[in-house]
Amino acid sequence: MGLDLVELVIRFEDAFGVAIPDKVAADLVTPRKVTDYVSSQLLESRKRSCLTQQAFYFIRGKFVPALSISRRDFKPDTRLEDLVPSDRRREVWARMTSEIGPSAIPDLARASWLVSFLSAVTLATLVFVAGYALKDSAGGSISFFIGLCAAFLVGYGGALVTRPWKQNFRRGYRRVGDLATYISVHRPHYFKKEWTREHVAQVVREIIVDETGVNDFTEDSDFIKDMHLD
Repeated sequence: MGLDLVELVIRFEDAFGVAIPDKVAADLVTPRKVTDYVSSQLLESRKRSCLTQQAFYFIRGKFVPALSISRRDFKPDTRLEDLVPSDRRREVWARMTSEIGPSAIPDLARASWLVSFLSAVTLATLVFVAGYALKDSAGGSISFFIGLCAAFLVGYGGALVTRPWKQNFRRGYRRVGDLATYISVHRPHYFKKEWTREHVAQVVREIIVDETGVNDFTEDSDFIKDMHLD
């Protein structure tokens, strides 16, 4: 099983909260087979309701009391920055992550200018150290390796130092509805206890698209032969 498929299996396990043994995973060669196996491991339900809608109600039940706001103020199109002020954002986000569950909501991000600055400093370190090592009679490949190590240390150190500055909502996840969509794809088992086969198939498809970028496939498409995953 290639790395693409290994990552997919991990995503399926995380999303549904089920274990997929290696022997079973090797036989899950199409979306239909994944759906059939996952469905067999979950409680079935005859209820048919929108998964994203369920996710919205779930996170609303967590955020409204934590923020001491009215349910009317928590709508799908409400901007998160209007709900969570910047001076409390890290504290609130850490609390919600702990209460809802690991990786249930996107982590906060650094400001774009800070990301650009750290990238520039890291690249400058690579160029400077590699050039200095090359002048010091080191070979080209050795100089590049030394510069790469120095750039890694600077980049890693910068990431640690600026961690307290992660106070921005990530691009694509800046509204309440975006959070509902995120958790419905990444951690639906946190709120979904009973499943229809249609719901399982929906999440399986969304995970495949999100993980691989491939969206032109059917339930019977082969991951390797038809979708060219490895």
